[in-house]
Amino acid sequence: MAHSFKIKIKNGEKFFYRFTLNQRIQHIVLAITVILLVLTGMPLRFHNEPWANYFYALFGGIEYAPMVHRVTGSVLLALFIYHIFYLAYNIYKHDFLPMKQRGELTLMNLVKMLITQPLVPNLKDAKDIRDLLKYLFYLTDERPKGTKWTWKEKFDYWAPFWGMFIIGTSGLILWNETFFSRLLTGQVINYAIIAHSDEALLAALFLFIWHWYNVHFSVSVFPMGTAFINGYLSEELMIEEHYQHYVEVMTECGYHSEIKPPHGHHSDSGAIQGEAI
Repeated sequence: MAHSFKIKIKNGEKFFYRFTLNQRIQHIVLAITVILLVLTGMPLRFHNEPWANYFYALFGGIEYAPMVHRVTGSVLLALFIYHIFYLAYNIYKHDFLPMKQRGELTLMNLVKMLITQPLVPNLKDAKDIRDLLKYLFYLTDERPKGTKWTWKEKFDYWAPFWGMFIIGTSGLILWNETFFSRLLTGQVINYAIIAHSDEALLAALFLFIWHWYNVHFSVSVFPMGTAFINGYLSEELMIEEHYQHYVEVMTECGYHSEIKPPHGHHSDSGAIQGEAI
């Protein structure tokens, strides 16, 4: 089937390609390291709670748990550095080089290319947030027609960047406290302790509540979203979350006549006519 990498048909249902194998591996490493860091770090923050000793003992207590935490933190930091290079390489290969080959490489075009990357927040995201609020408050019966990457996914993507700088920097200071005490004041090291603990708690709450709900526990995907495993999203979820992109891919792959209407659409036709969204 033409364009089979974009749409896969299984048991009569269409699934849409979302994540490469490389991206899925990065996500799995991220998920495992974050969970381990939370399980070995939160017992220290809440050491007076009855559950803290139990979780800490699972990783060898005071003798081994700190080692697990530091090794896992190092893996996460290495993943973050790898992702920066991965991101830069893809922008260089797919955007910078073609622009250069076309003779269009100017400072203005370079800036425009960077700020219009698919995961960079834009005006469409702001409008989608506004339209979602209107939908949730029954001011309209039309959901936002999301593009390939919605504002929620962009928020999910960029939040760890902030966290990595705060948690990573403060973590390195606390790991090498003796060394950094020769370079920094005690007050800075105390700030590092507070920043590391508070940002870690914020990150855990964000991931385990906001992220897990949206991709695993919401009614549409419960009990678990599988795109991070197999790379594909069901047609139902594409229509609900990425309708604009859904129409584009269906049209590109030759399924124009099979495009389904957006959720909440009340037309009797049963299918839209593929007009521009």
